[in-house]
Amino acid sequence: MAKFCKGLCTEYRAQKIPNGFRYCSGQKRCTYCSLYLQVSGINCPCCGCRLRSKSRHKLRN
Repeated sequence: MAKFCKGLCTEYRAQKIPNGFRYCSGQKRCTYCSLYLQVSGINCPCCGCRLRSKSRHKLRN
């Protein structure tokens, strides 16, 4: 089954955080839809793919 964005993700789109700590505030990223979402589940409600809940890169001091 192919995964593609159906456009439902705009309902769950998260607001931008001023300090940039999206993952600390509970937001998750869908790589297929290319959006940060505010959902409680681990899968995107739009395309069904697994959401990323951790940053790909660690912050360096």
